Amino acid sequence: PLPGHTDSIVIGVVVFFVLLTLGCLSFLLYRYMCANRGDYRTTGEPAPGEDLQVDYDKEPDDKKEYFI
Repeated sequence: PLPGHTDSIVIGVVVFFVLLTLGCLSFLLYRYMCANRGDYRTTGEPAPGEDLQVDYDKEPDDKKEYFI
């Protein structure tokens, strides 16, 4: 029969690989979160280089609507 300490070795190896997997996943999640922080702007301040007056200066197109 197998010695009794084999069970503790198997449990130790399984726990090690579970902790290693959790560590790798947390590292990858951390890298993803740092790389994709996002761009947060309020509606009151325009982004650098954007001119909000351009939208208001456009003349509306003269489209005729026909109702039948």
